[in-house]
Amino acid sequence: GRDAFVTLGALAARTERIDLGTGIVNVYSRSAAVLGMAAATLDEVSGGRAILGLGTSGQRVIEGWHNVPMTRPLRRLRETTEAVRLITARSRRGYDGEVVKVAPGFALTLPPTRGAVPIWHASLTPAAIRQAGEVADGWLPYLTSPETLRADLALAGVGLAKAGRERASFTAAPYVPALVGDDPATRELTRGHLAFYLGGMGRFYREAVARHGFADDAERVRLRYEARDRAGATAAVSDALLDAFAAAGSVAHCRARLDAYRAAGADLPVVALPGDCSPEAAERTIRALAPA
Repeated sequence: GRDAFVTLGALAARTERIDLGTGIVNVYSRSAAVLGMAAATLDEVSGGRAILGLGTSGQRVIEGWHNVPMTRPLRRLRETTEAVRLITARSRRGYDGEVVKVAPGFALTLPPTRGAVPIWHASLTPAAIRQAGEVADGWLPYLTSPETLRADLALAGVGLAKAGRERASFTAAPYVPALVGDDPATRELTRGHLAFYLGGMGRFYREAVARHGFADDAERVRLRYEARDRAGATAAVSDALLDAFAAAGSVAHCRARLDAYRAAGADLPVVALPGDCSPEAAERTIRALAPA
């Protein structure tokens, strides 16, 4: 798709208040230095509104698209976070990790816009969620329900406690696939969106959904998707799975789902629009679900 930083730079020139976050960029295709420069530049041109969302992505994308070996993902995510934090703080002391290194003496020359650019992790596995609580400023889970969010926040709490941090220092921002509309096509578009992630985006999303109680559904989607039966994969997303991990339907239904995420501990539910929804449907959803 589109490059995140270029797109956010264009949005920075057209907006004044909204935060601008990468959701997400991976830690393999860009070095820690490039990520630090990009985050600091976006923060500068936006007047301090940047959020850097980081994740590992999946093996198929990292090795097949970026031609980089996907080794030690949790360690790389941790060390990239620590190195980028030093870089955006204009440190010259470098970083000497096991897989990420920055030589001493190098530093950004542009003046800082604020104290630090927040770094949020897109983490799905229990170990990664605990690590997010330990080293990240926020967390961007995907394919989580209000019930599973509450349980996974306890995992993040383990990491927070290990680092001696307060819960208030950590932003839980779950992605919620959402589309407002009263017609059947609204649910079908959202169903197809979930099928794409479960069938075409590697094993981590399937494993997360399986961990949350939908292993059979995830396997059915995988089999249909790998058989190149996209319609069958979409149909394999059951109503129960759709309603657990997405908000598709009337304004009242979608608002109630977002409220359920907030009640479960979400600080900032993030509306994730299906990629193939129309501009009209996207605008309708944003206007309907934006806080008053």
